[in-house]
Amino acid sequence: MRIATNTTYQNSIFSMQNTTASISEAMVKMSYGKAILKPSDDPIGSVRVMGLEQDNSAASQYIDNISNLSDYYSRAESALTGMTDSMLRITELVTAAGNGAATPENREAYASELRSLQDSLVDMANSKDANGAYLFAGNQTGTQPISQDAAGNYVYGGDSGTRQVPISDSAEMDANFSGDELFFNGGADIFNGLNDYIAVLEDPTLGPGDAAFDGAHDQMKQLLGDSRDDINAAVTTMGGNQNSLTMMESYHEDMVLYNTKVIGETEDLDYAAAMTDYSTNLTVLQATQQTYVKIANLSLFNEI
Repeated sequence: MRIATNTTYQNSIFSMQNTTASISEAMVKMSYGKAILKPSDDPIGSVRVMGLEQDNSAASQYIDNISNLSDYYSRAESALTGMTDSMLRITELVTAAGNGAATPENREAYASELRSLQDSLVDMANSKDANGAYLFAGNQTGTQPISQDAAGNYVYGGDSGTRQVPISDSAEMDANFSGDELFFNGGADIFNGLNDYIAVLEDPTLGPGDAAFDGAHDQMKQLLGDSRDDINAAVTTMGGNQNSLTMMESYHEDMVLYNTKVIGETEDLDYAAAMTDYSTNLTVLQATQQTYVKIANLSLFNEI
């Protein structure tokens, strides 16, 4: 009798401890709203959640990269479009200056406006991003790309470097365009070309029909056409890159939403089932406690 009573007594204590632990665990899960609080709760589910969270972390980094790239392309495209707009006005002035009816005073006025437009071209070529980094300096983003040397010639201060930024597990995209590629092709550039042409316009002894004037005039028209072509090609590339970035961003965002949904389905708590388990364990605990009290009160005197 004593052995059976002692065994039942110990079993009751063990049962109460286990049931109390189950109730405590259920309360913690309900407080967090999670079915998986540690890997042992669901080893397979835990591995799945860990993998999906890693995928989301990578996707979030790609989305950040895409956002930064998109900002760069928007700013760069705006600056280059502004330059082509200025070049259209420059083309109009060059055409007017080559008209035989233009007087020396007319050409001087054209030269004055061309200098203002030249300054605007330089300013746009020296555009910066929100952090103060130059857009067209290659990898030397802290160096002003276009400046004048002591002789008044325009020179490029950046480098030809191009940075690659990952936008997915298998794709990268150029993060910058260098100014020497955009503005200084073939040993000729629009900035110094305007210097030379303006000097011709300001010379009252030169005009249409003079070899020096006509040569400078034809060279300026050719340089304008080449410069516009180079810049328009870059703008077209940027527009295509922007489209690719938009599609890739949507892909990553959709994957994050899907992964988050699966994570929720895997680790989020089913409150209805949890409450049922909680209530069941609570009932078991109460029954066990009642049994324990009865056993604890047993003695030989109760049997006499």
